[in-house]
Amino acid sequence: MKKSEIAFTLSRILTDTIALFLALTVAYYLRMVWFELDLLSLWTIPLFDPPTTLYPFSQFLSFIWKFTFGMILLFAITGRYRFGEDEKVFDEFRHLFWSISIGMALLVVYFFFAQFPFFSRLIFGLSWGLSILFVLSGRVILRLIRQRFWKNNFGQKHLLILGSGRIAQYTLQKFLDNPAYTVIGLLTENPTKHKTKFGMMILGSFVDLESVLTREKPDEICFATEDATKKLTAQYIEIAQRHHVKFRFIPDELGLDMAAVKASTLGKYPIITFVNTKIDGWGYVIKSMFDYICAFIAIIFLSPVFLLISLLIWWTDRKAPIFYRSVRIGRKGVPFACYKFRTMQVDADQQKQNLLEKNERKGGVLFKIKNDPRITPFGKFLRKYSLDELPQLFNVIKGDMSFIGPRPHLPEEVEKYKPEDLQILTIKPGISGFSQINGRSDLSFEAEMQHEIFYMKNWTPWLDAIIFFKSILIVFQGKNR
Repeated sequence: MKKSEIAFTLSRILTDTIALFLALTVAYYLRMVWFELDLLSLWTIPLFDPPTTLYPFSQFLSFIWKFTFGMILLFAITGRYRFGEDEKVFDEFRHLFWSISIGMALLVVYFFFAQFPFFSRLIFGLSWGLSILFVLSGRVILRLIRQRFWKNNFGQKHLLILGSGRIAQYTLQKFLDNPAYTVIGLLTENPTKHKTKFGMMILGSFVDLESVLTREKPDEICFATEDATKKLTAQYIEIAQRHHVKFRFIPDELGLDMAAVKASTLGKYPIITFVNTKIDGWGYVIKSMFDYICAFIAIIFLSPVFLLISLLIWWTDRKAPIFYRSVRIGRKGVPFACYKFRTMQVDADQQKQNLLEKNERKGGVLFKIKNDPRITPFGKFLRKYSLDELPQLFNVIKGDMSFIGPRPHLPEEVEKYKPEDLQILTIKPGISGFSQINGRSDLSFEAEMQHEIFYMKNWTPWLDAIIFFKSILIVFQGKNR
């Protein structure tokens, strides 16, 4: 472990301590002393009602210290001071928010049972809000300072990448984009006369690993190759441990499956279960409750929009149906009727056979062409802003679909799935999803499947929230296609 990691972890403890102490101190003074704003002794603006009970700060100070150290202990228990890589900004803010909120909840319980001689709901509320503000501000400042150190080549981790194929290229780019790392070079699977690969220095081949570790002394190595075997991986792990180097491994075929595993015991033996998805058990219950409640509320509030769009579709072609009903394949391969506002001509399905040769989607499974002649003028507007998909809210109510999930495919598309693609039918399809916010129609079928399977294996309520809000942003920007 680098000394800079220890220093910045200790800095987090220090800044959090200062932030929490200041939060309670400011909250006290806002309630007891600064409850009114005096502008140049000419104009007094009341901020809060004058306190009815005065409690000396000298006595409140001992409580501040107890609370501060208690919160630091809670942060430590909940993993806010782990060494190693920083969390993503959003994840760190989310975890800190809940840790502080839990701490405040425990504080209320303490006041109730301990019969503390003084309790102010306003001080409590201000302390909660200011603690979140000050702690997060301190963390942001530390991140900025650390990034400045990294840009000046201080505290970066030196990384050696083992591999020269597709996975290695992708891994290299990701680490080059991470300011916390400096990639010192590559080791190729086989000896080569080339000195560089992907713009990076080749330091040797896999057989040179031990000598390169001795000479270059990297902090970490990342094994990223399509040629990995159990024996080879075990051998390199042993070499890395001998040289006190952290070993990272990016598996190829099993990478997605390894994202969703459960460890348990069977008698005296450990047992690992590969689960299809994290949308199971309470995850399924929580996601389903969110779907039903939000769909019901959305239908009520959007009912005027439903009525207006229906009237406009009817006005443009009074003989054609307002809604388009298409058979799609849902969870566990069960077909269902997917509802949309009609955006195409009535005989669109018949015309499709004559347009198959113009299909622009790579992979040959999905059908998509630019400037599709079957789309009506009003249909183009509806599709641009995804308004044609609003009736799918009724599919959510029926339990056929979810707000967030894989794209619902046609039966003839599912028939062309590869065997490994069928696992995506484990979960309900969605109105929006991970592939939709990462390229949608610009993605090849293979890339779309990778995104959908990643979502299925790595689902969390927060991931759904991110996809939901990004989808809304894309719709309002009119980038939907």
